[in-house]
Amino acid sequence: MIITKTPYRISLFGGGTDYPLWFEQHSGAVLSFAIDKFCYISVRDLPPFFSHKYRISYSIIESTNTVDEIQHPVVREAIRKYALSHSLEVQHHGDLPAMSGVGSSSSFSVGIINSLLALQGKIVDSRYLANEAIYLEQNILKEIVGSQDQIACAVGGINYIEFQPQSNWKLYPLKILPDRIEELEQRIVLLYSGKARNSSEVSKGLIDNLKKQEKLMLRTVSLAEQGNKLISGNFDLDSIGVMLSESWEIKKVLNPLSTTNRLEDIFTCGIKAGALGGKVLGAGGGGFCMFWVKKDERDNFLREMPNLVNVPIKISPVGSVLVSS
Repeated sequence: MIITKTPYRISLFGGGTDYPLWFEQHSGAVLSFAIDKFCYISVRDLPPFFSHKYRISYSIIESTNTVDEIQHPVVREAIRKYALSHSLEVQHHGDLPAMSGVGSSSSFSVGIINSLLALQGKIVDSRYLANEAIYLEQNILKEIVGSQDQIACAVGGINYIEFQPQSNWKLYPLKILPDRIEELEQRIVLLYSGKARNSSEVSKGLIDNLKKQEKLMLRTVSLAEQGNKLISGNFDLDSIGVMLSESWEIKKVLNPLSTTNRLEDIFTCGIKAGALGGKVLGAGGGGFCMFWVKKDERDNFLREMPNLVNVPIKISPVGSVLVSS
């Protein structure tokens, strides 16, 4: 049996500029990091005495005899491309809810590709995994997704990523000291809104506005650049909160589908509770809200936000890895 472990991610700045529709004509940039919450995928070859050829277990259980019958689109197309000759059992377990803004879909895509390749004795590097997951989601499944999540989940760590025409991307890992990493982890508060959403559906509103809002998109790139310099250098991190709030306001203009009355209420309460700023993760519309708090003020903030599930996180230094074979 093969088991892979693939982190979820948090995107600080630059979301939207990683869509091919934008970066094929302009430059894109994202500042993001992998977190210590994971998607686990296990795969094994099924012995020939089972009555089915495929058994897929996630939020539901599928047992089928052909690839075409598999309802989970990522599993179906990944098996078709990487392991068509195999009879397989595939199981998924996740530390966080799906459709919540932490890159769970791309974490799953990276993990299933890594697992299926490892089952055949193929060990590939993180860049290959990221590119394969991008191709699977954007070209085979035709989903409305960007390219940052696949990279963050495959590579791990905290990174500044540049996106260029012809689907080229460059990765710049941030080299920061452990105490700086610890401060970042303590300043971030992750709260679950209680509502899942389909990022591809929400992102349709963004795609419609990409070319119409060039000035705001360029400011989004600038925020990623500025965030990279602030975190990499020896600067006070309070200003990150204001920048996060600005990026959230930009996201709402670029895509009105990204916010709801519920999210607006949570954000208002968070600022009143002492947060320096924040945003809704991913495409918005639901999922996780992230707030940025002052150094050593995390506990005070959480006491003022008792009705939401808090998920403490740390930065994961590694991306998708094989944990059992």
